[in-house]
Amino acid sequence: MSLQAKPNVRRGAGLKTYLYIAPAVLFVFCFCILSILFTLVISFTNWSGLGDFEFVGFSNYIAVFQDKNFLLSCINTLVWVAAGLIIPVVLPLLFAIAITKSSFSTLFKNLFYFPNAVSGVIVGLIMTSLLSMYGLPQLLGMMGFENLDKNWLNIPYVNTGVMIGAGIWQGIGMNMLLFIIGLVNMPTEPIEAAKLEGASGLTLYTKIILPLLKPTIIVVVLMSLVNSFKTFDSIWVMTGGGPYRTSETLAVTMYKESFSNSHLGMGSAIAVMLSVIILVISIFYLRKTFTREGGQ
Repeated sequence: MSLQAKPNVRRGAGLKTYLYIAPAVLFVFCFCILSILFTLVISFTNWSGLGDFEFVGFSNYIAVFQDKNFLLSCINTLVWVAAGLIIPVVLPLLFAIAITKSSFSTLFKNLFYFPNAVSGVIVGLIMTSLLSMYGLPQLLGMMGFENLDKNWLNIPYVNTGVMIGAGIWQGIGMNMLLFIIGLVNMPTEPIEAAKLEGASGLTLYTKIILPLLKPTIIVVVLMSLVNSFKTFDSIWVMTGGGPYRTSETLAVTMYKESFSNSHLGMGSAIAVMLSVIILVISIFYLRKTFTREGGQ
């Protein structure tokens, strides 16, 4: 009897395992997969959020590319991505190397990570207060720099640079911690062997340490890439995409078309294109990276 009961016991244990993960699977299916499919369907309609669906085919996608505001949003998004792939990767790496050699490493970790614990909305409010007419610009005006005594967030294209700086300030802590973890958990044998052979300074880092840190670099670059594409909250709080929609990114344009202008079809089309762009770039980046590793 006991021998015949063993398969039933295993079957019951397997069923119990699936029951443990069922809530998570159900949550992902309802709030992720169904949402993606619903957005895809809406992108082929002129639905405003009320009333019936009316399918219009690819009209929303064609209209998006004919909208000059969309093209400007693409340019602004590319600027965010370019800045997000250079500064938030290089600076945290340099800080991580310096902090691991510092006797005050805990203090510096907390100082750099603190902005990451604050939401993008709070960062936007802080920067709005700091850079408004009654913040840093007024202080500079009192010091004799009258040309700088203006609301920097109302200056087209300058405000994009200011917001990129705020985003870098907020996100630099997480990337730095990831690099610190990678440096601390790095195998010491190759480094010691390289030092015995005379490698030191820049040569040691470029030839030995950075290749060993490559998995962490891949993660940080991919996170920075995705975060740059979907930046929304700080931009919305600081400028709302203005003035004259000059600081909009694709995420802000998607929100405005969907909820401010009640063009859910157009907004969904932008959301689908943004998701496809991120997915394609991520797959291409990971495939190229791991193919290069396999070739080596």
